[in-house]
This record gives sequence, C-alpha cells and structure tokens, in this order.
Amino acid sequence: MALWTLHAGYDPEARVWYTLDCDVPGLVTEGETLERLRERAAAVMPELISDNAEHIEPARREGPHSLRLVAFHESTVPVAA
Repeated sequence: MALWTLHAGYDPEARVWYTLDCDVPGLVTEGETLERLRERAAAVMPELISDNAEHIEPARREGPHSLRLVAFHESTVPVAA
C-alpha cells in the first residue's frame, strides 16, 4: 500500500482549507471543510499519480493508495477575565 501525505492549512479570512504541501506531485486543492478538501484531493490523486509516474518510485505507483491528511489551524480567541 502506498501512503501519501497532504499537509493542510486554514485561511480564516477566506474560510477555506488548502494544500500546504503534498507528496503527490502536483496535488494542490482547497475545500470549505477538511472533509471537502480530502474528497477533492482523493478525486484527483489517481490522475496525478498516473501523469507523474516517471517521478514516482515504481513501488509507490502501485495501489492501493491511501491519503493521510495532516491539518494545521491556529486561532486566537478572546477570553473573559
């Protein structure tokens, strides 16, 4: 099994999760929720893996593929004293 990792960040102004980094070549996407980001990434992964096969080790090209989503979100919240 090939495990791929997508690191995601959150833009609070745009209210969107987006790709910070991913080891699937060319995978850049966004979504209003983490679930939507994951769905969109998983939908394009097979085509990107195929299109970039010459840059990927043969063992990683073979399925099944899994996507690990690592999300980072930082916020500051006012707290009553």
